[in-house]
This record gives sequence, structure tokens and C-alpha cells, in this order.
Amino acid sequence: MFFTKKLIGKMKKLLMTALIAGISAAPALATPYVSGSLGLGFSGNSDYTTAGGTEIKDSPEWKFGVPFGAAVGIKQADFRIEAALGYQSHDVDKWRTSAVGPYETPASTQSMSALTYMVNGYYDINLNKSSVSPYVMAGLGGATLNPAGTEMEDRSTTVFAWQLGAGVGIQAAKNLTLDLGIRYLKPGEYKESNGGTCTLSYTNILAGIRYEFH
Repeated sequence: MFFTKKLIGKMKKLLMTALIAGISAAPALATPYVSGSLGLGFSGNSDYTTAGGTEIKDSPEWKFGVPFGAAVGIKQADFRIEAALGYQSHDVDKWRTSAVGPYETPASTQSMSALTYMVNGYYDINLNKSSVSPYVMAGLGGATLNPAGTEMEDRSTTVFAWQLGAGVGIQAAKNLTLDLGIRYLKPGEYKESNGGTCTLSYTNILAGIRYEFH
């Protein structure tokens, strides 16, 4: 818990640094942009606790998903800040119905989707005379989790979410940048109204484009 609070504090500091840098810059030098991305998402194993309080470790296991998203933002010098929407859905691969039971393939499709809305801050590492620009990023926001056909309660819930990532931007044209990156996304714990809980996490490999309005 202490580590999580410390990490979130560092992310907030990074985002505030990016925001202040963008606001304090001369408007003529600030560059607005739009971006879109698509990729491959991997869900970590989930620790599920039933309504009765029985903890079923590493259940369920999930198949890979296809995360995609879009963002609008502003770039100033080596900093970017943006508002972003993302979506991904993962089907259950195997499900464990008890703490000591075997993993079983569901008889029907069971899934969990996540709609995210984040404020992301980026720091672009400027390599002199290079069209390639590595970056690091962090984001804070929310996620609406929606299970469908699972053993969990079939209702959506909105939780706090954060993410960390890194990647490279490759300038393909004057206004166009190709983006390759990896992000770790961590929504808050999914909670059923009857007391059941499920932890979730995602590792997303993304490819995208960014168009700047010079």
C-alpha cells in the first residue's frame, strides 16, 4: 500500500510538471495534436474473492485483447499533455471455481471490458538531429469495468486507474509521427455489490500515429 501511494504521488508530480510547462509556455510555441493507437493487450492473472469471502487465487485467466484509443493534446518543447480515451476487452480463457479446484474452460463466452479516460503526461527525450525520439509517460484517470457472462456480478463499475509507459516516436513527415510503445495499465479493484472483488491489470503494446497542427 505504501509503495502504491508513493508511486501515484510520483505520477501526479510528473503530470503537474508537464501541465505547468505547457501552461507557462508562449501560446505561439505550443503545438496541438491528435493521435490514435491500436495494439495487443495482455491481462495479468486476477485474484478473485467470492461474495462469501473465499479468496480464489489467480482466477480467472484471460485471453489477449485488442486495445485501441484516441487522444487530443498539446506539445511544448519536450513535454506533452493530453486527454485520452481507451477501450479493451478480454475473454476468460480458464476459470477456477474454488480455491482448490482445477482450471476449467468456460462453457460460454465470459469477458471483462475496460473503458478508460486518462490525463497523460509525456517527456520526449530529444536526440539531436535524429528523427527518433524516445519518451516516458504516466497517466491518471478512471476506468469503467464491465463484466459480461462471467461468474462475477454482471454490472459495470467505475474505478480509479493509473498507467506508466515508454516508447519511441518516429517522425515520418513534418506533421506526422509514428508511435511505438508499451504501457502498464492498472485499474482499481472491481467490486460487486454483494462483496465479491477482482483485481485486474493490463500490459499493452501499442502502435499509433500523431498529427501535429503546426
